[in-house]
Amino acid sequence: MNTKITLVKPLKFFLNYQYKTIIMKFFKFSETISGSTFILRLLFSILLSIPFLVTLISFWTSYFMSLGDFDLADSSIENQAEIQLFAEELGAKIGQDPEFYLNDIVSALTIGWIVAFIICIVPVIWFTLATYYKRIIAVFEDQGKNIFYIFVAYEIVSDFIFLNFGFGSTIFPLISLIILIYLTFVNSKISDHSG
Repeated sequence: MNTKITLVKPLKFFLNYQYKTIIMKFFKFSETISGSTFILRLLFSILLSIPFLVTLISFWTSYFMSLGDFDLADSSIENQAEIQLFAEELGAKIGQDPEFYLNDIVSALTIGWIVAFIICIVPVIWFTLATYYKRIIAVFEDQGKNIFYIFVAYEIVSDFIFLNFGFGSTIFPLISLIILIYLTFVNSKISDHSG
């Protein structure tokens, strides 16, 4: 009987409207935040990305383990040497023909992995965009929405150019860093932030 009560209490907590609205407040595109809250929220977005990184490492590990035929449960010195030799040979092969292995990794993606990646990365992107929105609205007030749209367009274009052409490998991150520093340290006219 006690186990049912202990299982129901957490469920009631998550279904409670008051707590739901508090949690959703952090993901909404409304209200404003201060510079220190801006930095804390960006640091928290790094923590939010940990499930994505774990999923990515799991995918890479499963892919590379499928290339070799050895037993990970065997902790003998011979098996460890075999794994080390496999890793060195695989590194040399990837260095010789990286495009083959990139295409092979992409072909190893299944619907399950793709869904897992999307489920893990969407909250990070949403939370980060909401963070920038709240801070840009606090700093620029009336023109905040337009500046936010320009900022998002700039980030998309800079990522596209960097990934496809490799152009501006230092200039785009430098501009993004300047924007980050400006949004962090500039004083907003709003004295009481509620985001």
